[in-house]
Amino acid sequence: MSRARITISIDKDLIKEVDRRIDGMHIRNRSHAVETLLSEALNLSTIKTAVILAGGDKATRRVPAIKKSLENLRKFGIFRIIIAVGYLGKEIEGQLAKVDTRGQKIEFQQSSSGTGGALYDLRHKLKKPFFVFNVDKTTEVNLKNLVRFHQEHKPIATIATYSLRDLNGVYVFEPAVFEYIPKGFSSLEDDVFVKLTKEGKLLSYPILE
Repeated sequence: MSRARITISIDKDLIKEVDRRIDGMHIRNRSHAVETLLSEALNLSTIKTAVILAGGDKATRRVPAIKKSLENLRKFGIFRIIIAVGYLGKEIEGQLAKVDTRGQKIEFQQSSSGTGGALYDLRHKLKKPFFVFNVDKTTEVNLKNLVRFHQEHKPIATIATYSLRDLNGVYVFEPAVFEYIPKGFSSLEDDVFVKLTKEGKLLSYPILE
């Protein structure tokens, strides 16, 4: 990421508000805080596509979380959404048909190959970095901060989660992740993330409750 150094004058009270954003983890310093706020104000996003994983026998219970994920994605300017569904796909599609997507383009992809296999089937459609939402419950995360963290550290995958025990949450993937997903049935959690961790190419981004 190329950068330019600038010098500006800012009201002291405004600076105090900027400094309140610094938490030492997601936002490290004043410069980082200013850059993050500008990015949010201009609604800049380097990632344009998200995949929502909605397979499994409990998939219909995730509809509220899926709706919340769509709202979060729209808030950060993500309008191309692929929802990977299993055998309950028609029910999910029917429930989401009632949702006002406000310009989001939603595509449904049928899969019965696990979380890894569902992504593998989409490899030809995901040529640039993308989000994956793998949620059982509503997950709130600032997507721009997550992307910035991912870009600065340059892993293949970044996981934003409340708990590293279950690994549900929001992921940022580089297209290189497909080199780690085997053809056929596979699990992101049990297969792909294990490989990435061994090679030091997976990072966690804790979501602070």
